[in-house]
Amino acid sequence: MRDTIHSATPARIGANEAVARLLQPRAVALVGASSDLEKFSGQPLRNLRTAGYPGPIYPVNRRGGEVGGVPALRDIADLPDGVDVAMVMVPAAGCPDTVRELGAAGVPVAVIAVSGFAEMGTPEGSRLQEELERAAQESGVRLVGPNCNGIYETRVPLPLGYNYTHSQRLVAGSVALVSHSGAMLGGFVPLLERYGAGLSVFVSCGNEVDLELTNYVDHLVEDPDTEVIALILDGVSDGPGFRRSLQRARAADKPVVAMKLGNTSSGTTAAQAHSSRLAGAQASYEAVFAAEGVISVPTLETLALAAAVLAHGRWPHERGVVAFSTSGAGGILLADTLGAHSVELADLAEQTRQTMAPLAGFARVMNPFDVGAAGPTTIEANLQALAEDPGAGMMLFYLTPTPTQKWRQALAEGVAATAAAHPLLPVIVVSPAPMSSLESETYAKAGVPVVASLLDAVVTVRAVLDVAHPAPSPLPDGAATTSGLTGRPLSEPASKQWLARRGIPVLPEVVATSPESAGSAATQVGYPLVLKAAGSGLTHKTEHGLVVLDVKDQEELNQHFVELDRRGRALDPTGYEGVLVSRFVAPGVDVMLGLTVDPDFGPMLVMGAGGVLTELIGDVAVAPVPLSAEVARSMVASTKVGRLLRGYRGSDPADVDALVELLVRLSEVAADEGGALEAIDLNPVRVMPVGQGTAVLDALVVEAP
Repeated sequence: MRDTIHSATPARIGANEAVARLLQPRAVALVGASSDLEKFSGQPLRNLRTAGYPGPIYPVNRRGGEVGGVPALRDIADLPDGVDVAMVMVPAAGCPDTVRELGAAGVPVAVIAVSGFAEMGTPEGSRLQEELERAAQESGVRLVGPNCNGIYETRVPLPLGYNYTHSQRLVAGSVALVSHSGAMLGGFVPLLERYGAGLSVFVSCGNEVDLELTNYVDHLVEDPDTEVIALILDGVSDGPGFRRSLQRARAADKPVVAMKLGNTSSGTTAAQAHSSRLAGAQASYEAVFAAEGVISVPTLETLALAAAVLAHGRWPHERGVVAFSTSGAGGILLADTLGAHSVELADLAEQTRQTMAPLAGFARVMNPFDVGAAGPTTIEANLQALAEDPGAGMMLFYLTPTPTQKWRQALAEGVAATAAAHPLLPVIVVSPAPMSSLESETYAKAGVPVVASLLDAVVTVRAVLDVAHPAPSPLPDGAATTSGLTGRPLSEPASKQWLARRGIPVLPEVVATSPESAGSAATQVGYPLVLKAAGSGLTHKTEHGLVVLDVKDQEELNQHFVELDRRGRALDPTGYEGVLVSRFVAPGVDVMLGLTVDPDFGPMLVMGAGGVLTELIGDVAVAPVPLSAEVARSMVASTKVGRLLRGYRGSDPADVDALVELLVRLSEVAADEGGALEAIDLNPVRVMPVGQGTAVLDALVVEAP
């Protein structure tokens, strides 16, 4: 045994210091290293040496001998001082004891690069993960993983992992990737480099028994060599902490691009098996992304493309897109695809049209512009005019083959010159056909990504523009629902009283338990009336025939009261309260306001079409609480029912200001109540004509269990 002196087991270092040690270690230990390169445990040593990691590497193998030509230590206790990170590659059952030994040896950070824990979905896997967590806490060791395949810090360089990409010497860049999937690195980096950018840091989070995605993001916010943070995530365990990390990134002007996995029922199951966490609801994540300025993309290709565009420091300062092609058909395809994804083409200014008119040749001055019909001699002048248009937020070029290579090179040089003259304007080239190496080099030197897929380009453009000019994300799976709730539902009268005590206005109404009391209530409220059977177990009252509208006199009241009372008692024998008597409200635009509590992010406000249309058309927007008036107004504008509220096809506009005020107040109530609420459903809320306010016609409050 070496004459190695270790200090006592150190106190556990903070997360920030742990991530710093992880990415810039003085020395690395490989516990369970193998000389067999066909095994995962045989690859990290080769990768570190091939890349030129400058620090000492200490393989640890119980059999001793040599591993890859490097003498192996038989025992972790033989490690010298100064080892900051150990990559653990022993079977899962041995990981807790290994972590304890690392703590005794003074190693502060361990990467648990094996599976067999909670991601297995078995009692034994969960037990092992709990034991691993205890071992880390007791020994003072900070953990990455388990169930991860390592990290890559390109500037050290430090390819500490066994992904194929770890075996490659990567060009250092400014895009960091933090991922719940280690395997995705292998596809992300080649795409990123193809689009003209490079990697700064990669971290595979695994099951996050200790260090979490937010810890890595917080470090990267302070990293001077990282300009863009890309995320591949299944879900987060600390929603508020995640939002704070995103806010720090935004404050530091570091764009965050995210690909959320597990957005379908089958995808959610796969995400749970993959990383031992239930994926959060897609709508909640999209709402949080929108609120915190995260660019949300659906595929690895669009993740890499968006990151590459932003890595060059470009950002759209207008909503519109200027587009051009080398053919008329290419321009039509551009317009169709952009339109299908609700991406606005800039309406060219008169000055732009005047500048381009003498340069357009046979082309019509329009957007998209046919630069092919304009000819090869005016390419740069036309592109510069498009880029200088006041509505230009991004530039998109669809390249179809031109008659000569010289012409294609002139296009490349024209795009490059335009990009150089407008360093903040994002520019993307779409070329389904291969291009020459000289063309590719010209675009690459200009920092202009070239992609083969128009769809990838348009989806990326839309995602970037949505953050630069935000609007709340729609809830894709339809309206919020109270199915599956476990809390205590209040009856409609109790729900409205609950709301009134918190400053949300409700209509005057009375619960009647007999025809006589109903008659007295009618005198108090005034005809015409609405009658409803009320009880804590009576939801979806319309479907069960428990609502009667426009009751005009005492005779109708008596007739309907008896039937509603009978139905209500039969359907809700324990929670039935009586017949709710309220004033009939004149027609208006019906909306639904709801509150749901997301398991990751807490209260989320939902707004959309109300009444019977809620579930039929699924016209819903969602945002995290509390809301500002600006966000609330954007929510309204983003929905189809928002068009009705503004006055659709000659109809009178509704009182949007009152609706915005109600949205903001409801969000404040949700924020104030904290964990006391499980759901609120106000449906319908009738929005009256301008100046006449809103009326909450039905309400359901579900208190948390």
